[in-house]
Amino acid sequence: MRIRLALAVTAIVIVTVAGSTLTLAAPSPRPSPTPTPNPTLASLSRLAGRDLDFAVMREFIPRFEEDIEIAYAATLNADHPPLLQWNQRLIERKGAHVKRLLAFLKDAGAAPGRRGVGVVTPHVTQMRQLRGGQLERRYMTLMIERFEHNIAVAEAAVARGAHADLKTLARDVTRIEQQEIAMLKKWYQEWYGR
Repeated sequence: MRIRLALAVTAIVIVTVAGSTLTLAAPSPRPSPTPTPNPTLASLSRLAGRDLDFAVMREFIPRFEEDIEIAYAATLNADHPPLLQWNQRLIERKGAHVKRLLAFLKDAGAAPGRRGVGVVTPHVTQMRQLRGGQLERRYMTLMIERFEHNIAVAEAAVARGAHADLKTLARDVTRIEQQEIAMLKKWYQEWYGR
């Protein structure tokens, strides 16, 4: 009897009251007030020293390679010359960062892990399908999101890593990408009014 009562309390109950039907349902779950943690950042938060260094390098290499692929795809159909010129600088900078990271790993006798060169991710596919203003709005928003993630990873490397050259690169990533986030937001506002 108690089992039936417990099931009745948690299930949807239909009550007939004075010829009308009133449906009561279990309350829907409320969203958590805190965002779900990023799994990459959560796993990095448990590391320090050389372990963190290797994890950061293996995170940055495919991510920076994907940044390059996204920039190439966006360059095909963007309209604003400043954005196109910035894409070229981004591609060159990210390419140089990848070379440095690969050299760090090689010097340590470690493999890079996953790579992102020539990989057509959903973001690359999306950039290839969009045109003009629609592409630019999505591209700038996407790169801001990606840079915010890169900065969080870089800050972990600076705070808890051991590799001095990686810390230098991470500081550069943080400084440059913070500036570029501000620049992209400014362009978005100037070109699209939001």
